[in-house]
Amino acid sequence: MQKGSKALIIADVRYFISFILIAVSVFSAAGCGEKGPKKEVIAKIGDYSLYKEDLLSELSLYPPEYRNKVPKEQFINDVIEKKVLLMEARRQGMDREPEFMKMIERFWEQSLLRSLLSKKSAEVLLLIPEAEKDRGKKASGMIKAWIAGLEKNTKIEINREALNKIELK
Repeated sequence: MQKGSKALIIADVRYFISFILIAVSVFSAAGCGEKGPKKEVIAKIGDYSLYKEDLLSELSLYPPEYRNKVPKEQFINDVIEKKVLLMEARRQGMDREPEFMKMIERFWEQSLLRSLLSKKSAEVLLLIPEAEKDRGKKASGMIKAWIAGLEKNTKIEINREALNKIELK
């Protein structure tokens, strides 16, 4: 990683998070003036309105077997508890703490890497016939070669002196 690139990544993540928050606010405000059927509020939690779509989105996080066994009341109570806790965390400013921002950065990086590698895996698997012996092994080799090519085409400078000062525990 080049000097200063970590700071750039953190800045990029903070700008990305700010952009997302602004975009959500804009789209939420834009939705307020829409003509058409009025959305029915399932629950009000402080200033937050929980709509049917929000509840269904939350429900989709659970496996169907679980959703079919648990009463709707329990789901709504779980969502309410989650929203109340999130509101308290925000009230305490926890969403702006450096440690939290670092967790968001790591999550963002891991999600982006997973998306990129999934996309590349799908592309590579299209090139290898399904009947091919050792298809997975060949795909893995192709992906590793692709990564090596990306690294080769990227200027990388390692400060060996600084690296040698780091003690791994």
